[in-house]
Amino acid sequence: MKITSMRLYADILANAARHGWDYTPESIVGGSKRHFEEMKLQLNDAGYEIVPVGTRLYCKRLDKLALR
Repeated sequence: MKITSMRLYADILANAARHGWDYTPESIVGGSKRHFEEMKLQLNDAGYEIVPVGTRLYCKRLDKLALR
């Protein structure tokens, strides 16, 4: 999800640059963080659950199937 957020934010910055807008490096970093957090909130509101990379969710039924 982080990569998707970064790609979308890069598109936003590219569009802004085409229109003559210029941002400081600090504002770009801050905007990137805000964009990522807003994207997470929107996905949560849509019913998705965001989990850290490498997290293994526990499901007893799937564990039983894996043991077969």
